[in-house]
Amino acid sequence: MAKCPFAQWHPITGPSGRHLGGPYKIVHHTTEGSSAAGAFAAFAKHRSDPHFTVDGTTVYQHIDTDVAARALRHDAGTPETNRDSAVQIEVVGFAGAPKRTATLKNVARLCRWIEAAHGIPQLWPAGLPKPAIRGRDPGGHRRDAALWGDQGGHFGHSQVPGNTHWDPAYSAAEANYVLYATFDPDGAPTNRDDPRVAPLLARAAVPATDYAPEVMDDHDADAGEPDAGEPR
Repeated sequence: MAKCPFAQWHPITGPSGRHLGGPYKIVHHTTEGSSAAGAFAAFAKHRSDPHFTVDGTTVYQHIDTDVAARALRHDAGTPETNRDSAVQIEVVGFAGAPKRTATLKNVARLCRWIEAAHGIPQLWPAGLPKPAIRGRDPGGHRRDAALWGDQGGHFGHSQVPGNTHWDPAYSAAEANYVLYATFDPDGAPTNRDDPRVAPLLARAAVPATDYAPEVMDDHDADAGEPDAGEPR
């Protein structure tokens, strides 16, 4: 069994089956809502559980990572997605808005555990996820079926073949932080001065937006405006 030792166990609708092959990879989603509770309601309604949901205080684990989650689309006759050894994280927040720093710290710590548990390399095989443009889908996402099937690493939902969602839309600072931040066994950061990590930590606060982020269908149980700001 593969359960994260610092996660809170919170099953919802259960796994989609066993993994069918492919190198292990991490898939980053956003919940398109402002609370974990709202995300849980959406997962229950749509039977779309990820392995983990992460907010600024808690890592919730819904499914053992040795079996497959449900948060990706998979149409008959198309490349395998959920069951292609994809460990899936739903980040509480919006693709169309900056993510809370505290949430990304928990995501990064979780990623280090998943990488160690499943031998996942620290890289974005399809390149960094494309960030939003004024809260909207930037388009031009790379959804390469061969790359997905053959390469371990980190993928955005926007980079999964057969899918149309454009989350997580990380900025470059966000994508580098979740890939490179390191922590001691108690969860304290250990490389705050790393130039790949420091730009995210240098943000004084998650900036307020002057637009309403575009919310993707079937991820909107708790849709609303993102938090206006977050202290360091």
